[in-house]
Amino acid sequence: MSPQGVAAIVSMEPPSKVTKNTLSWCVVCDSIADPGNLGTIMRSAEAAGASTISFVGSCVDPFSPKVVRSSAGAIFHLQLRLADTFEQLIEEKIRLVGLTSHDVVAGKSATSLYDLPTAGRLGLVVGSESHGISKSAPIDEWVTIAHVGRSESLNAAMAATVACMHVARSRQASN
Repeated sequence: MSPQGVAAIVSMEPPSKVTKNTLSWCVVCDSIADPGNLGTIMRSAEAAGASTISFVGSCVDPFSPKVVRSSAGAIFHLQLRLADTFEQLIEEKIRLVGLTSHDVVAGKSATSLYDLPTAGRLGLVVGSESHGISKSAPIDEWVTIAHVGRSESLNAAMAATVACMHVARSRQASN
């Protein structure tokens, strides 16, 4: 199998910081390592109407070929915030909602994703595939996706997809 030739070489502009006026809701990727998962998360976030993808921790390069391919072009329609911190997001009054497969995290009970109020400046936090969201992350609310099968949890990209579509539907219903 031979790769296709280069079609163009372009310079990349650095991603701009998102102003408070343009961010409606975003997905926060905390140390996502798998390029296929990151691309799928981008694709789902863009399809659901998120304005931004924010990267905290040590994430895979969002411009790697596998991420770009698996994003199916979504990477070109989202604002990317590279090297963010949770503190920056909190300063911008973004409510951080962490996805988890556990009933209790850091002493806080998780609620159902489907009971989550989705209005306002919301940051849906998706953690690394093997470790979840950083234990030191200042999550405002933990949510879980109930399932009836024997699987312990969904993978990061699948959980993000379900959550993004729920946020989109809930926000649309409240307008």
